[in-house]
Amino acid sequence: MNHLFPYVERALLHPGVTINEQYEALDEVAQLGMAGLTVAPFWVKKFRRELGDTYPTVLSTVIGYPFGYQRTEAKQTEIDLALRDGATEIEVVLNTSALFSPSSVWLKIELAKLVAQVHAQEKFFTVILETSLLTEEQRLHIIKLSADAGADFLKNATGALKTPFSFDNALQFRQQTPKSLGVKIVADGASENQLEQLVRAGIERLTFHQPFI
Repeated sequence: MNHLFPYVERALLHPGVTINEQYEALDEVAQLGMAGLTVAPFWVKKFRRELGDTYPTVLSTVIGYPFGYQRTEAKQTEIDLALRDGATEIEVVLNTSALFSPSSVWLKIELAKLVAQVHAQEKFFTVILETSLLTEEQRLHIIKLSADAGADFLKNATGALKTPFSFDNALQFRQQTPKSLGVKIVADGASENQLEQLVRAGIERLTFHQPFI
């Protein structure tokens, strides 16, 4: 499975995550040469110190986790603190509540503001969709909004809802997303063969909330 390591990112976002668990994940990421490590905002500063300023692994954190319905100003403050603490990638959870409301103009405005804030610091920006909650029309709408806003990646799930992995849905998500946008798939439960097929299909990141090996 060595050839898959550069596509794998480890996420430690469950409410009971311990410091020892995070150190184990850090060792896994460092020793295997994985793509990145995603931690809660509280832990960014510590793990930036652990990784140093020049280590190539992406240190990512989540904003508005897990449901995205915080005010835009609160997300902006979270982003500012995360970037100061040393995050090199920001993942923002889509405000699904706004999407389900009569007017979704809020989403367009919010994404534009947040993408501009992150890109001003030359960091990567990911939009997290909870695709299991969305109709196809809603999913396509958000994909277009994210592309128009200039996001770097789209992720298909937060991992918080423990939605079972679906290979077909993952492939469809990649097919529906413009090539200008990278795609991340929460891949807990996927087989090695499925992971290989996802990579061949052009999926850039495979996110695991459990140890990969």
